[in-house]
Amino acid sequence: MKLSDIVHKHLWKIVVLLILAALVAWYVHDHYEDWSREKVVAYGKSLPVVWFLLAFLILPLLGFPISILLVLAGIRFGLGWGMVVAAAGVAVHNVSAYYLIHGWFRHPMRQRLERAGYGIPKIEGNHQIWFTILFAAIHGPPYAVKLYLLALTNVPLKIYFWAGAPVYLFFCLVPVGAGSAVMTFDPTWVYILITAMALLALGGQWLKKKYGGASSGKPTS
Repeated sequence: MKLSDIVHKHLWKIVVLLILAALVAWYVHDHYEDWSREKVVAYGKSLPVVWFLLAFLILPLLGFPISILLVLAGIRFGLGWGMVVAAAGVAVHNVSAYYLIHGWFRHPMRQRLERAGYGIPKIEGNHQIWFTILFAAIHGPPYAVKLYLLALTNVPLKIYFWAGAPVYLFFCLVPVGAGSAVMTFDPTWVYILITAMALLALGGQWLKKKYGGASSGKPTS
């Protein structure tokens, strides 16, 4: 398909995105002083602990971007305690998502996927660990979507949790570290985070290339 055909097909989407980008650019320019490091840190530090923890445990399961909460955790608690909060949140998210899908939501979600023409893959037993690690590591689907989609497969809870949760937690290091770096503004952390992001991206691509073919299961009817 030619570029002109793609533009013509998605013209209204492009126009909407350009308008949104212009509005965001105008807002950032008009409120530039409101985004100073001091004000961002002050906002993060002022978050009530109880309400923040409740939001961290609940909102990602509803589709809210977890990366925003991880950055705020780094600002509010620092790197060490921020990662403790992240570990607790990831554990709750994984267990909750698994039991939600294996309870009330399994049948409605399966029906929606089947109406959309998608089958639920059956993962062979000897591929379940690598499939879970790979699925958790590859960027693309949002965090909540990955949790729910993986729970729809036949992967058991012990593999779903112990193979998936550590991968999600590992990827929490960058946003929590970024929040902590904003608070301390240590240039060393900036270099460490840039290196970590590059290594995580390369690691995800390596896993996809090495195990992508081996860990794909047979789709069920």
